[in-house]
Amino acid sequence: MAEPEAMSSAAHVYAKLVPQPLRAAAGKMSPQVRRKVKKQLNRTLASRESRLHRRALKRVRESDFSNVPEGRAEAMDGRVGHVHSGLTTDFARHTDLMLVTTAFDVAEIPWFAVPALDDRRISLAVPQDRKTDVRRVLRALLEEQTGYVVSVSPADESTAAVPGSHVKAWKHYAKARIIRLTWLRTDPSRSLWVGEKQGVEIEFWSHNTALDTPRLVGPRPNRVQRVVPVEAGPMVSVGHDRLSGYADIDADSERTLTREGFDVPRIEEITYPVDAVVLWQHAEPWAEELLRATLRSIHQYAPWVDVVHVVAAGPVPGWIQAGERLQLIGAGGGFDAALQQLPAAAARFLLFRPGALLARPVRAFDYFTPLGGTRPRRGGWSAQEAAAPWAAAAYAHTGRTVAHGYAHGPQPYTVEVLGGIRAGRSGALHPQDGQYASELPGTHPVDGVVHHTAHAGGLAEPSGEGTLTVHASMPRLTRLLERLLVRRDTQQLQLMGLGSPEALAGGGTGTLLEFLRRYYPVPSPFELPELPEAAEPEEGQDTGGGPWQ
Repeated sequence: MAEPEAMSSAAHVYAKLVPQPLRAAAGKMSPQVRRKVKKQLNRTLASRESRLHRRALKRVRESDFSNVPEGRAEAMDGRVGHVHSGLTTDFARHTDLMLVTTAFDVAEIPWFAVPALDDRRISLAVPQDRKTDVRRVLRALLEEQTGYVVSVSPADESTAAVPGSHVKAWKHYAKARIIRLTWLRTDPSRSLWVGEKQGVEIEFWSHNTALDTPRLVGPRPNRVQRVVPVEAGPMVSVGHDRLSGYADIDADSERTLTREGFDVPRIEEITYPVDAVVLWQHAEPWAEELLRATLRSIHQYAPWVDVVHVVAAGPVPGWIQAGERLQLIGAGGGFDAALQQLPAAAARFLLFRPGALLARPVRAFDYFTPLGGTRPRRGGWSAQEAAAPWAAAAYAHTGRTVAHGYAHGPQPYTVEVLGGIRAGRSGALHPQDGQYASELPGTHPVDGVVHHTAHAGGLAEPSGEGTLTVHASMPRLTRLLERLLVRRDTQQLQLMGLGSPEALAGGGTGTLLEFLRRYYPVPSPFELPELPEAAEPEEGQDTGGGPWQ
């Protein structure tokens, strides 16, 4: 058992069990007597803590938790994770929040959600004077479903690998103003691990009675206000999208409680719908794997996407599951025709050409502004890029010189900008098919014209977030992909050259396909569980090629 100071309630219990006169007299005792008294007090505290922990654990085990894991797994660093089929980052975030709030309700601890500055994690506020009860019920929760606890403020992650059910995991708790609980979760294949960058943070709000109206003061700034009245009005129910920009499209139906003053839109909150347009053109087997990975990346890392539109230049794979959130559309014969074939698309959408992938959780704000503009990614700039036909076309259309290229990967588009570009300006461009190219191409001509037009018109804010572009025949490909599998630290990917002779002959195509299976192991709702016969695009649609390549 740890020393009394490791227990947050030790000082309180000591003062309660030992009268003040006896505590004063202890200073005059001999060292031998003091050691004996201290040893006896430690046993008393240990017995009391063990009894209260068993009581809290019993109440936690009697609670009704949803999303119960299917098993346990050991991570590479030795920590314990929980196995879930259909795992996504949003599922993990929702499950973590449900565990903590249910435990607080069991212990009758008042809480409310706080819109934190870092919305990768959900933050909950609890009164400082309930800190002892918080530790006790959370320690029981972390024994029931193994998780981990660290101190956020003051920052100390020395206990990150110690299971939260152990007393030593709470050795910094007495001084902590904010703690973080994390649960590691993985899919049945053990390829995808989430939880390290998520979790639930608990803020201890202190009472301030210096003013006429008592206040609760938070330990750090948040997106709304740090000080609230102790006697506030009734709690209000808000959707998870009010607390996190990473929440899924149905986040408004998943409610949690907060103070009425916190139910306000975040400054970067995107309130309009955003769709995804996925282009399908190549018929080779590797193209199917690219399409499958793109759909899985949208499901896994951009759950806020409303509807996915698959624009197909030919028969689509039979495993595609069309429905309310996925529509199949035949490709047209030109730029304007392709736009007309998206009658149900939202005014703003992400365009995914073959090989474009999301590689970690993203927000709509990463690609669009709250006022409806776009945030395309800047790319490289060279003499060859400056002399490219798209740069001349962009200048001719806007009268403004082009100063940089645009990166590959998912592209933020708006119907307003596309509609303002004359067909002749983009139709004259002949983009190179990146999947058959022997080397990485520069800016896609259509992207360059569209984004430069939007930028010149004040409808785009190019950002510097990098895109990793990978060619299937590049050297040291295996080493790069293994690093990506371990770190998963890039926001978006663009895979190219899978159909090039160099990649097919050198094995790079197969290496990339194996990487995709490991990076995106969780099936999306856009896939059928079995592989029926190939489906055709909508009847009457032209299946000829177009600039959507």
